[in-house]
Amino acid sequence: MITCPMIVIFMAMSLPFIACSSQSCVMDILDDFEQMKVDVARSKAVKPAFFAALTPHFTLTGINAVLKFDDVKVNRGEAYDPSTGVFTARVPGVYHFSCMILANHRAVVHYQLNKNDQPYILGYSHKGLAADSSTISAVMELAVGDRVFVKHRHTGASEVVFGAAHTSFSGYFIHE
Repeated sequence: MITCPMIVIFMAMSLPFIACSSQSCVMDILDDFEQMKVDVARSKAVKPAFFAALTPHFTLTGINAVLKFDDVKVNRGEAYDPSTGVFTARVPGVYHFSCMILANHRAVVHYQLNKNDQPYILGYSHKGLAADSSTISAVMELAVGDRVFVKHRHTGASEVVFGAAHTSFSGYFIHE
């Protein structure tokens, strides 16, 4: 028969005094302690957030053209890739995304915010007397590896998006 000497844990700052005399009690305390370490590490993990603008005018041709926002101002967690225009979730949870598109002078732009390969919300910048903008935003639940991006949704025409930091795409982690 294995006997375990009494283990006493006293924690400062008015936390409770814990005394155990069984091996299972000690194991439970150690398991709780390990879970507390995981919870603290998770709370300190980088919460993904990015903001990127478009500097050159960008011509969208075909239905698969993805906007590549090249002027990255914030990219916490490095989840947004300006070379592809795609945000890839590295942390599961709820996110907020926003996109503002400025159509080039007297033009229209049909665009959409995609989650993976499916449209999530549609956007349209109207043909105005000068330039016209529109903004879309969405809250999404993402799993690790899910991709979010802005793409063209008009099959037949080329459409020009105004750059010069007038067009932007952003997203940030809200909660697990």
